[in-house]
Amino acid sequence: MKGTKRFLIKSGTGSTLSEADSDYTIVVDDYRTEAETEGSRLIKYKKKVLNDLFGHSPPPTVTALVELALGTYAADRLVKRGPTGAKDDGEEMLKSRQIQILYPVVDVEKWQPLESELNHAVSFISRDNFQYRFIDAIDEDQSIDESDGRHYDQLPEADSVALFSGGLDSLGGRFHLADEGLNPHFVSVDHGRNVGHLVRNFDHLFDGNLTSVGVDEEFSAYEDTQFTRSFMYFAFAAAVAVALDVDDIYVPENGVLSRFSSLESGWTTTRTVHPLFVKSLNRIFEELFPARKLEITNPFLGYTKKEVVDCIPNKEDIFFTRTCPHPRELSQGKNAAGHPYNCGECIPCLIRIIGLVNSEHNIQPDELMLDKNHLLNFDFSTAGVENIPQSEQSRQSSLSVFLLGLNAHLSFAYRIQTSTQKELVSSHPELLDPDILGLYERFSREIFRTMKFFAAENPTLEDYVTEFLSLENKELASLK
Repeated sequence: MKGTKRFLIKSGTGSTLSEADSDYTIVVDDYRTEAETEGSRLIKYKKKVLNDLFGHSPPPTVTALVELALGTYAADRLVKRGPTGAKDDGEEMLKSRQIQILYPVVDVEKWQPLESELNHAVSFISRDNFQYRFIDAIDEDQSIDESDGRHYDQLPEADSVALFSGGLDSLGGRFHLADEGLNPHFVSVDHGRNVGHLVRNFDHLFDGNLTSVGVDEEFSAYEDTQFTRSFMYFAFAAAVAVALDVDDIYVPENGVLSRFSSLESGWTTTRTVHPLFVKSLNRIFEELFPARKLEITNPFLGYTKKEVVDCIPNKEDIFFTRTCPHPRELSQGKNAAGHPYNCGECIPCLIRIIGLVNSEHNIQPDELMLDKNHLLNFDFSTAGVENIPQSEQSRQSSLSVFLLGLNAHLSFAYRIQTSTQKELVSSHPELLDPDILGLYERFSREIFRTMKFFAAENPTLEDYVTEFLSLENKELASLK
């Protein structure tokens, strides 16, 4: 699929909107719909979940936001990026795409001024060029009614909303928010990849205080990066917040993964909770819901993964989390105790490993639940620093990705520990902020503690790190 791809988003299979201005049509409809969508791509969600919270159909702005996000996610999944590979001679790993979204909305005067902000926000998280155009969908039978008529006595008691995915950060967020005296209602978006099973592992922590919204793709997806998924998550979180009449939306994600200053551009890494995206989406919410003060906040923006893990009181709960976004590529899904595996090769898995082994839970290598534990088992003498095997096309998880990611983090951590702030700021301006610099100083120490932890069992790792960083003999031990 080369060139610009144009998508029309239709709400419901019964829509008769013209498709002349689009190459493809995405239909967003209810989970229970069984209608044929000839020539269209269908994505379904459980409308009943939101209807029950509102006491009837959500207000038009809420529905439009949710279905726009679902349509965006579907378009993201339908357009293949093309061949990708490990960085080689400066060539980026990631191919960008040109995607146009045409969406008819009821209150077009409200949506059209947001086109530029949406273009920027979604293009930023996806590393693509998204362009939105809103057109008028009003006919004589439609009205703009933002009243709700909700049944407040049936709603969960909450002072906020928080996303929960079954990962380490969302689990840490569950306990952190409670420790802060907050009472959020949790929202999970089950769009496959065993998210529903992961979340059910933690039913004992919520006592019904969690809303799960099912999403089903009824089309063949061509792209697996799914960078726009957080737009979908935040849209559902905003919908639930409006239904519960609360304004604060918490999205727990450690600051290392949120900012990703430790990696250069070109990596297939997520920006789903990046502060710039969150800021853009908050501006969009402000315009869409002017009578409210909806605001997304990341309570872990200043935390390393280790510090997030330390918020979790029960070590056993940790083993039921999954960080890895590649569960389908694992040789085994879970162990006999039901603990899910993580691939151990992608960047999120590397950050997870660093967080776990540095945490206060005394987690040992055989407890990491990794499909491949390269830091422990790989013979690094077979992978010269200048001869790393190239990544397989279109994969985000492989030995070469792991080694390249390890090298990038080693280089970054070494620069943090051996350079002045002035030197660091020349390549990473955000490190002028003392809080961000402090975050990465702590993270750099965690990286080298991780290397020492595994080098005690795998001497080839110490030799590899020493060669890669051009260290003197035994200098690794002196790094913090």
